[in-house]
Amino acid sequence: MIVRRSQPATLRCMVKSENYLRARRRQWQLTQRELAFLFGYTDCSIVSRLERHERTITPAVVHACQLLFDCEPTDIFPALFEQAEAGLVSRIHELHARLAQGARTTRTAAKLRLLEEALARLTAQYQEV
Repeated sequence: MIVRRSQPATLRCMVKSENYLRARRRQWQLTQRELAFLFGYTDCSIVSRLERHERTITPAVVHACQLLFDCEPTDIFPALFEQAEAGLVSRIHELHARLAQGARTTRTAAKLRLLEEALARLTAQYQEV
């Protein structure tokens, strides 16, 4: 799937790779209708579409899964988060390069510090894994 920055945030997060929603649902013997109800939907076909990557995974669904299944969202939707992190790192580098070329104001220095700290955290996180 080609991701464009002009798309809404929920569409940018849509990925065509595996998620473990179906596995978690079946592990706990939940039907699609029951899980749809727990997500706040009246149409159970939404769960089927989520499981088959035909519907955008919303932040509300991600959070509901975290609360319901008592696990990290990255355990159920790993590709979603990997894609988001990779995109963020790329954009951090791009913005850092643009800001570094401009005038060094107090505001620019604060922005650069934020970006550098974020990159350091992300780098440390990848080294731990």
